[in-house]
Amino acid sequence: MTSMVTSVLIVDAKLSPAIALARMLTRTIPDSSQGPLRVNVEAQFAKARASLNDTPPALLVTALQLRDYNGLHLVYLAAAAACGTRSLVHTDAFDSEQAREIRTAGAFYELRSRLPRVLPTYVTATLPQKDRRQAMLFERRLLARGGRRAADPQAVM
Repeated sequence: MTSMVTSVLIVDAKLSPAIALARMLTRTIPDSSQGPLRVNVEAQFAKARASLNDTPPALLVTALQLRDYNGLHLVYLAAAAACGTRSLVHTDAFDSEQAREIRTAGAFYELRSRLPRVLPTYVTATLPQKDRRQAMLFERRLLARGGRRAADPQAVM
């Protein structure tokens, strides 16, 4: 188990949402005993790879699609470097096959829409090095809550 991280690398081809996430993290996460949280944002795969190799972050947050590249390449690079970097890969829509592949690579998997709510938890919580949740099960937290609605089809007897 690892404690609060001190550095985060956010890699996303869409630069403005990534910058907004970085600002939100620096505002909401208090300074730890190791100092303030350092958040770097990259939009290009080559710069992200160089940043990952030069100063490995404690947490890598990457989109699955990075223009011509795949975010899993960065996850594999972090794992090969054996630097203790935890990884989180996000996508726009849930796909069980992608979830299984991402979790098999040793990364956590989230939807882009959930990132503003859950990213501070990934930074501050004590989490295992890898995502050990069952990849083939759909997360029930994503389902709409409530009972039968008036628009639901009724069974005809």
